[in-house]
Amino acid sequence: MSVYEEDIILLQQLKAGSPEAFAACYEKYRRYLMIVANSLLDDEMEAQDLVQEFFIDFWERKLYMKIDPGQSKSETVVIKGYIHRIVYNRCMDKLGLRKSKQKRMADMPVPEEACGPEIRMEIEQWQQQLAWSINSAISKVPPMSARVFELSYRQHKSRLQVAMEMGVSPHTVKNQLVRAIKILRNHLKKA
Repeated sequence: MSVYEEDIILLQQLKAGSPEAFAACYEKYRRYLMIVANSLLDDEMEAQDLVQEFFIDFWERKLYMKIDPGQSKSETVVIKGYIHRIVYNRCMDKLGLRKSKQKRMADMPVPEEACGPEIRMEIEQWQQQLAWSINSAISKVPPMSARVFELSYRQHKSRLQVAMEMGVSPHTVKNQLVRAIKILRNHLKKA
């Protein structure tokens, strides 16, 4: 059976609402889409998140219903061409957002240029107070969550880098980070 015929059958099963067909589609195309997204975004975790979000939308919003084999430009690509285009477009959107954020950041005035010495001194005092409050709040966070927060936010490491350094899964890193941030928010609200 050709790839085209496999995709036609898979598409029919998807349109019939088969969770098994969705699982098969996920297994068949996840790795390919990860390669596409990672090559465009140059960030493995961001690519992984984007592909996961795509597959959630693909199933929950029934995006597969829009696939029409008769409109395929190639007789060999039915599902792959459609999902490639969606993931590619989502990557381009992310890159556009990234670029506009970088432009906004570059256009922001440098604090020294924007204010006088008395305001700079106030800012420094405020930053010292904030650092003290954050350090105090971090002391309330469980050790593993605090370490994940330290590596992620203070050392600017990706989830994957933190996971590798700590010998845990990226999912564990995400959970510990969420836990740390929740505790920090609650503590800082009271401060």
